[in-house]
Amino acid sequence: MANMAASMKGQKPELKHYLRSNKLPDVYEALLTGLAVMCPDDPLQFILDKLRCLKENGMEELNWDMFVEDYMKPPNKVITESNLDFIFNLDDESMIDFIDIPVNIQRGQGYFGGRFEGITKSRKIWPTPEMYATAYGHYNMSLKNMCFSAWMQYYLHKKKKKMAMEKKMTRAALHHAHRILRVHLNVWRDWLRYRKGCQAMAYHKLKRIYFVSVGIVLFREWRAVAKRNKDQREYFERLERGENVDDEETFGQGDGDAQDKLSGQLGIELAVKVFSFLDIADLARCACVCRSWKVIAYHSSLWNRLDFSKVRNRLAYGVTDLVTTKLLSKCRPYLIHLSMRGCTQLQSSTFLSISECRNLQDLNLSQCKGLDDESLKFVVKGCKIILYLNLSHTHITDASLRTISKYCHNVQFLSLAYCKKFSDRGLQYLSAGKCSKKLEYLDLSGCLQITPDGFKSLSSGCNMLQTLVLNEFPTLNDDCMMAVAAKCTKIHTLSILGSPLLTDETFKRLANNRNLRKLRIEGNQRISDLSLKAIGKNCTDLEHLYLADCQRLTDASLKAIANCSKLVVCNIADVVQITNTGVQSLAEGSCASSMRELNLTNCIRVGDMAMFNIRKFKNLVYLSVCFCEHISEKSGIELLGQLHALVSLDISGCNCSDEGLSSLGKYNNHLRDVTLSECADITDLGLQKFTQQCKDIERLDLSHCKLLTDGAIKNLAFCCRYLTSLNLAGCKLITNLSIQYLSGVCHHLHTLDISGCIIITDKALKYLRKGCKKLKYLTMLYCKGITKHAAMKMTRHVPALKFSDDEIPVYYGYK
Repeated sequence: MANMAASMKGQKPELKHYLRSNKLPDVYEALLTGLAVMCPDDPLQFILDKLRCLKENGMEELNWDMFVEDYMKPPNKVITESNLDFIFNLDDESMIDFIDIPVNIQRGQGYFGGRFEGITKSRKIWPTPEMYATAYGHYNMSLKNMCFSAWMQYYLHKKKKKMAMEKKMTRAALHHAHRILRVHLNVWRDWLRYRKGCQAMAYHKLKRIYFVSVGIVLFREWRAVAKRNKDQREYFERLERGENVDDEETFGQGDGDAQDKLSGQLGIELAVKVFSFLDIADLARCACVCRSWKVIAYHSSLWNRLDFSKVRNRLAYGVTDLVTTKLLSKCRPYLIHLSMRGCTQLQSSTFLSISECRNLQDLNLSQCKGLDDESLKFVVKGCKIILYLNLSHTHITDASLRTISKYCHNVQFLSLAYCKKFSDRGLQYLSAGKCSKKLEYLDLSGCLQITPDGFKSLSSGCNMLQTLVLNEFPTLNDDCMMAVAAKCTKIHTLSILGSPLLTDETFKRLANNRNLRKLRIEGNQRISDLSLKAIGKNCTDLEHLYLADCQRLTDASLKAIANCSKLVVCNIADVVQITNTGVQSLAEGSCASSMRELNLTNCIRVGDMAMFNIRKFKNLVYLSVCFCEHISEKSGIELLGQLHALVSLDISGCNCSDEGLSSLGKYNNHLRDVTLSECADITDLGLQKFTQQCKDIERLDLSHCKLLTDGAIKNLAFCCRYLTSLNLAGCKLITNLSIQYLSGVCHHLHTLDISGCIIITDKALKYLRKGCKKLKYLTMLYCKGITKHAAMKMTRHVPALKFSDDEIPVYYGYK
């Protein structure tokens, strides 16, 4: 097509006009189109046939696709104009040479802007230089556009190719890194699988060894328990058969092996630790055994603390000057704590020896009748670093307090309880001394000679006091306490038991002290709910509250202190106006989570609903509901069993029988201290079920449970081997057989009360001496079957013994 157009370019216009007028290009186009589309086998014959047809039909219906059959024609028209027209019209000179310019006959505008008149006619026009420049510029711009477009396409193609390559490289690097990580992960996984396998094998081996060891221990323990139970059963059977077992060795008393393992197998540190549990008398005896024991007994750490009060009843002639001076001379370089409480035979030589103990920090001279002002002066002049000094129940005067203020510069603890001979002037000396700013604890209980002037002097000088004890002070009034409350603002513990003259004004003033942690009040009939409201509002950190026998207090007081979130101990015994509503206020307050001890003794209006609310005290350890008669057995006592943290419980005088006692032990077997005094409906069956469930009982009070017999004590002794305190006062059916049961099994028993057990005889004391070696407190009041001679003989083995063979009092209820 391009070659044909080029060949027609140089022909004359007349030839082109002839070809156009005779429609030769159209004929040529139609023939070519037919040949190209139909593709006949004989092209020449096809041309001749079509020309003949064209001659017969004429040129009127000539079309470029007329020689193409209908089935070969495309459904849509592709070419809009004839290619041959393009070929034959592609002559710039012809197009330029002849241009038809229309001219309006009247008035008109020509094609090139001129105005013409007349008809349309052809005129030959040549291109101007401006037209050539414009055409060249357009052509050049087209070429530039074409080149720029081509270069841009090439640049974009290269950029796209480069970005694709970078993306592939990034993916390849990431893939390579993942491959490396996968390799390392597989290696680590194999190593981990190997280590886990080794650990699993080791765990199974250790587990097997552990279970075998536990099995051996359990088997040995089971064997020992089975043997002990067998021996106990045989022992009880022999007792019931009436066989003589007096001369037999009670079981559990040793195996006859008396080797010295302390000096041989144990080291010196462990041996000293064992000896530290002995008192002075036992240490002295151990020092006489052998040379190795003497070395251990005289170890310095065993002599930094001496307590003569524990051995004053064990020594034949008591604690005398000879004994004390000898011991103090040996241990004075090491002695730090010394207690002479209750040593009434001491004289000046002992106090002179104490003054030579320069390192002494804690000194207790309570109830020392031989202590006077001169003796105390020797002591404090020698022991200048004393921190704790107890002078209660002595005969000191103002001179002693003057000596203390002069020489004891570091004393922090001072007890002057029940010292009757000093006066307000002594407190003036104390407050003016150098120790006044360091004194933190002061006990003035029972010092009735002190007046408000003395308290004013005390509060002005000793304003750093943190603990103040004023028990059994019936003359204490508001004038005395106002000065203390105003100036001693750091007090956090205050005890004023037995001070009936104090009113709400004192306690309101004390409530302004926000440091108050412990407050103990007893027997005050003037304090009211107003005081407790002030305390509950200001003293939010209160931890210990003792309000026994304060009759004017009501439920409003408990509601006021319910928001003390740190309250641990609450004692409202004998406050008869407290009801279930007050207990509910405590249970719903913020103190419920911290409460550990609650005493509701003789709160006669407290009933089952209070027990329902007490269950909210999840951390309650001690609870006393003595003589709360409105607490029933099924709705009240059984609910107490749901307090799983409860360790100590006192339900004396409540409506508790065998069923309630059994339910209590069923739901809470962690009880250690239980008081069942005057629960008259408890029988052997109920106690048997209870002891079978609570085998860890250590302290049990069964006083005045008159239906109990030897069978109950037999079950108690068999199940509760670790019993340390037992009260059987008023159990009139108890005989010597019960004491024989206890002495045969309960070797840890140190407190026993058998007052009113009229059937028990001297034979029972023989059993106690043989079996209960640790017995320290024995009460045998109104025991008519025991002779005075047997009781005096028992005093050699029991440090604290009370005995009388008087007639049974009426309140015991014996007929």
